[in-house]
Amino acid sequence: MSTRSINAELIIAIMLNTPAVVALVGNRRALAQLPPNTPMPALVYTVIDSKPTPNLNYQIGEQRALARIQINPLASTIGEVKAIHEAVRAALDFKHQTIVVDQKVISCRLDLMGPVDKDTDAGLWTQPYDYLLNFVEFSTD
Repeated sequence: MSTRSINAELIIAIMLNTPAVVALVGNRRALAQLPPNTPMPALVYTVIDSKPTPNLNYQIGEQRALARIQINPLASTIGEVKAIHEAVRAALDFKHQTIVVDQKVISCRLDLMGPVDKDTDAGLWTQPYDYLLNFVEFSTD
């Protein structure tokens, strides 16, 4: 019996690597923080929390996890932020029973949309969206 493990950060990174998202932000996608002097527009994603939701029959089968993922586009206009969110939503929302890096995404759903914010010093807009990612954290072969 072997066990494979995958984490939410890797799943989201792969799910965000779609032609629509890449067309808007290129490779300017980062976990938690962008490198200094990153050109805009860009995208930051963060795993806010992740917790196991284990199968009671833990000796066999899959062990699930539920993660809250926050997506923060950064752009010089709110229109660009909204366009990035549309591309991200197409990549993440309503995904059910999907295989990502050999692991099952049970579901991924938009959970909440935060307030629009503008950093006047930097001249950048953002708006956080949170997604709930239910995935198989461990599976036994």
